[in-house]
Amino acid sequence: MSEPGHETHHLQVSAWAIRNPMPVAVLFIALVLLGAYSYTQLAVKNFPNVEFPAVSVTVTRNGAAPAEMENQVTRPIEASLSGLSNVEAIASTVTQGVSSTVIQFAIGTPLQKATDDVRAAVDQARSSLPREVDAPLVRRIEFDDQPIITYAVEAPGMSLTDLSWFIDNTIKRQLQASPGVGQVNRIGGVDREINVILDPDRMASQNLTASQINDALNQYNIDAPGGRLSVGDREQTLRVLGAALNVEQIRNTLIPAGGGRFVRLSDVADVGDGSAETRTMALLNGRPVVGFQVTKTKDASDIAVEDGVTKLLAQLQRDNPGVHVRTIVSQVDQTRAGFIATQHTLLEGMVLAALVVFLFLRDWRATAITAIAMPVSLIPTFAFMQMAGFSLNMVTLLGLTLVIGILVDDAIVEIENIEKRVHLGLRPYDAAMEGADQIGLAVVATTFAIAAVFLPVGFMPGFSGQFFKEFGITVSVSVLFSLVVARLLTPLLAAYFLVPKAASPRKPLPAFYVKALTWSLDHRIAAAVIGIVTFFLSVALVVVIPKGLQPEGNPNYLQMQVEAPPGSRLSDMRRIVASLETTLRQQPETEAVFTSVGVGGGSGGPGGFGGSAGVTVATVTMVLKHDRTDKVPAIRDRLRPLLRQIPDARVSFSNGGFGGANYQVILTSETGEG
Repeated sequence: MSEPGHETHHLQVSAWAIRNPMPVAVLFIALVLLGAYSYTQLAVKNFPNVEFPAVSVTVTRNGAAPAEMENQVTRPIEASLSGLSNVEAIASTVTQGVSSTVIQFAIGTPLQKATDDVRAAVDQARSSLPREVDAPLVRRIEFDDQPIITYAVEAPGMSLTDLSWFIDNTIKRQLQASPGVGQVNRIGGVDREINVILDPDRMASQNLTASQINDALNQYNIDAPGGRLSVGDREQTLRVLGAALNVEQIRNTLIPAGGGRFVRLSDVADVGDGSAETRTMALLNGRPVVGFQVTKTKDASDIAVEDGVTKLLAQLQRDNPGVHVRTIVSQVDQTRAGFIATQHTLLEGMVLAALVVFLFLRDWRATAITAIAMPVSLIPTFAFMQMAGFSLNMVTLLGLTLVIGILVDDAIVEIENIEKRVHLGLRPYDAAMEGADQIGLAVVATTFAIAAVFLPVGFMPGFSGQFFKEFGITVSVSVLFSLVVARLLTPLLAAYFLVPKAASPRKPLPAFYVKALTWSLDHRIAAAVIGIVTFFLSVALVVVIPKGLQPEGNPNYLQMQVEAPPGSRLSDMRRIVASLETTLRQQPETEAVFTSVGVGGGSGGPGGFGGSAGVTVATVTMVLKHDRTDKVPAIRDRLRPLLRQIPDARVSFSNGGFGGANYQVILTSETGEG
């Protein structure tokens, strides 16, 4: 209803909602229920879904020197990849027996298409590679490939070989069956191996060579298909079973010795059940342990995966009382803490916003109507997030926290305009019919102006733009839901929930505000100068604000990468690590020190090991106490001069969020000598 002579020409959406309360009530009840259900289904993650268009190609050749791998494998692979489109950079790392090439594509390139193109190019180059190389492994580099939890396992009643087998055969199999678990990788330990130690004297007496024995073991110790066999009206498959089932069968393997003679393997060699050569190890406070890392799938919830893994490990420890599993590093702790803090912030923001509204409106009914707008605008946003494939991560949670104050703006404008007419003596029904639609155009314009600011953020280009996609779209959708609430639900509640009031004059504005406004209008030039100076001073502060892709965190751990001189042995690295552990354990914040050591690019540490041939490397994790006073940056700065004093060690701190050092310098030369 509008006053005579002041007919509105836009659609009277609010008036329709007031006249038809049932459809509006059903609509918002359905939206809230759908949003609440979607909230329980959303994955809780640290980062949003980010796709980094990079593909790796790994080729292995047992025993090959780095120079051979470079000339015979790496260069042909790089030559075949140079003709691909949208390639920004190709980087290769060559170690003893391993060639690893990473192809980085332009941002926006479909990752699946890039992977298929790389695989096709590598297949074409396969004919130019040595026949002895293993099949090239082509895989895309996922942003979520980093492990989220690292554990250390101790079992005093087991040998290192038995404990390693327990992790591979029991823990790994059960954890990989847990929902959301991608991979479980062992750290340290040793593989079980049947050791065949040849006796040169006995071999010479039987006129046998090592190659003859090796060929015989390869030929006879296998299971092979035997074709098909028709038996009556049925067809069956045949298998040739030659693989040994125990050590005794391997000892009794017959080796052709020429002239129709056969010699048992035990006659020329000692065969025993043992372990492979120790090339990696894991240490917890200087004690040998075996660790493992858990990696989740891309769309899985960090918190749900950790809860499932924790439950399974608790059951495993109950079934195996001698096995003790300890959590070393959990990336999920930061995710969980951020998620809980955001929940508290959202609730606090709603309460504070409602309190501020009450201080100005001085009416609990109007305040309640305004407060309802916040959750009713926020909860349906979760339904959109689930349909769009978003998750509850640090970016979307930041957006939802930021938007709390904005969600109530439209409702405040609507309810204030209605309250003004109620104070003039109109019935709430008439005041809502007149006031809501009169202010409707201004509310729509304000909301779309806010959406126009945030929505383009969701379409920023580049790698960082992928982080802000969910942020901009989530905020925009929440604001648009607040517009729907303000135009439909708020006038409806005002019409039926507010109570009539006697006509009374409007309260005057606060005296300090009137004086400030009067002074500004009387001194327009001075007010404009103050505003301009304030603006430029604010812009100048951008120069001194630290810049980075993500803020400096304060996790409960600190990771260091340690590299020993070329040619170092595992024992040398053990000595270096012992010195480093002593330094770290002397710090008051240290709770434990976990070390994973590998030789020459072997696997086993967080993120794997790399480097040139014969270089021993390690990853040292300093687990920090929860009740410490200093934060991670301060602890790191204090440790830098102490770590430089460790001889024969190059120590660098990991970045935390994405791994690796803060800076990476690559020196290039045709000869490698500068």
